[in-house]
Formats: sequence, structure tokens, C-alpha cells
Amino acid sequence: MKRIISKYLIVVYLCLFTIPLQAAEKVNIGVPSWAGAQAIAQLIHEVVTKKLGGKAEFVTGTNAIIFQAMDQGKGSIGIHPDVWLPNQETFTKKYVDSKKTVVLSKNSYKG
Repeated sequence: MKRIISKYLIVVYLCLFTIPLQAAEKVNIGVPSWAGAQAIAQLIHEVVTKKLGGKAEFVTGTNAIIFQAMDQGKGSIGIHPDVWLPNQETFTKKYVDSKKTVVLSKNSYKG
């Protein structure tokens, strides 16, 4: 339980201090199918809307859909709430390392 709480506190910290968001700006949060990612997406939504005064919406999708949408840079999805490595390494190699269209947080955590 303590590990879970500290994990989510890190997410809240990341949202408060690493997501630049101006008032009335909108961010679409990708929501994968697993419960941990859904919980983190909810936390990000709360921070964006309640603490930063922005707008946020959820977009359900698979990892492939979420990464592809972030790659396009059109705002259809701007955040993947829970990237697991090495499980999602094929996506990070393609979009982060090769294409450089997606950026991972510099404040990641091991969980």
C-alpha cells in the first residue's frame, strides 16, 4: 500500500511541476486498459483541471493508438499516463528514440 501511495504522489508531483499548462489550455489524456494507468490518468486529470485550471479529457486506446496519436502532434492525445519499460520498448524505440516525436518524462519512477 505504501508503495502504491508513493507511486501516485510522484505522479501528482510530475503533473504539478513538469506539465506546462496555461489557463484554458486543453490536454487529452490517453487511457490504456489496465487499472494502474487508469488511476494515474484520473490523477493527471484532477491536477490539470483543479490545480492548474486547465481542461482535460480522456481518450481510451491501446498503447499503439496512444503512441501513434502522440506522434502525430495534433493534440488528439498528449499524455500516456503509464509507460512500462521494457514492456513498451517497441513504442519508445520508434517514437522516442528514432522519430523523436514523443518525449518521456525526465522524472520517471521505477514501480
